[in-house]
Amino acid sequence: MPLRAELSASPFPQKTAWWKACFEDAVRRQQPQHIRARVDGMAELLALEPRSRILDLCCGVGQEAVELARRGHRVLGVDVTEEGLREARQSMRGTNLFCHFVKADMRNIPYSGEFDAVVARHPSFGRFPKERDDLRSLESVRKALKPGGRFLLKLVNRDWVLRHLPLAGSEGGVRFDFASGRLEGQRAAGRDPHAPSSVRLYALTEVLRLLGAAGLAFKRVWGRFDASPYGLDSFHMIVLAERPRDALRARDEDDDLPRAIRVKGRGRSQQR
Repeated sequence: MPLRAELSASPFPQKTAWWKACFEDAVRRQQPQHIRARVDGMAELLALEPRSRILDLCCGVGQEAVELARRGHRVLGVDVTEEGLREARQSMRGTNLFCHFVKADMRNIPYSGEFDAVVARHPSFGRFPKERDDLRSLESVRKALKPGGRFLLKLVNRDWVLRHLPLAGSEGGVRFDFASGRLEGQRAAGRDPHAPSSVRLYALTEVLRLLGAAGLAFKRVWGRFDASPYGLDSFHMIVLAERPRDALRARDEDDDLPRAIRVKGRGRSQQR
C-alpha cells in the first residue's frame, strides 16, 4: 500500500498554510505588477544581456514571454496547449515585439544551440508520469542552449510541502505519495482547481542529480525571484544551471536561426 499523506477534501480550506500559499501564488501569477516583478527577477538571476534570445518553456498564455519581449529581448514561447497559445498569440496582435509562440513538446525542443537563456516554471516540470521524461526535458533544454547559456527552473519546494501538508483521513482532496514523490488529487492552482492532477515534487538533491545527468552544470539556488535565500521556509526553489562552455560551438549570429526569432518587425506568430 502506498504511503500517503492526505489533504482535506475541500479545495479551499484557506486556514492552512498549504492552501494559502497555493492559491495566493496562483492569484499573484495573473497580476501585471507581479508579472513584471517576476521578469525583473528572471533578468537579474540570468544576468541577461540586451537583446538576448530567450526560450520560455511551457509558456502558457505567454505573460512572461511578452514582458521579456517588451524589454527588448527576442523571445520564443513553446507549449503543448493550443488554447494557451491562441491567447498568447492574440496578445501579440498589433505589436512590433520580437515574440513568437509555437507548439512543441518540452521533451523534444526543435532547436539546437540557439538560445542565451531558457526559463521554465512549475508545473511544467514534473507533470510527466516518469522521471525519465523529466530527464529528457532537461536534455532538450541543454541542446537548445548555446554553450554558456543559462537555464532558470522554478519548482515548488518539496521540503516545504512536506512540512506544511495538513494530515487528514478524508477521501478526495490532495495526497502526497511518499513512494512515488507525487502530489495527486485536485489541482492546487490553475483555471480549474477541481481538475485531477498528478505532479512529481523533487527535492533539491534530486534536481541536481537530474541536471548533472542531462549535462547541465548547477550554479545556484534561491527561494524567490527576488534572490531571497533558499531554505526550508521557501515555498519555491529557483534553480540556475548552465550549459558548459566547452560544449559544441555556439552558432554564428545569423547561422540557421529559427525563423520565429529571425523575423523582424511585427509580432507574427509561427503556426504549427
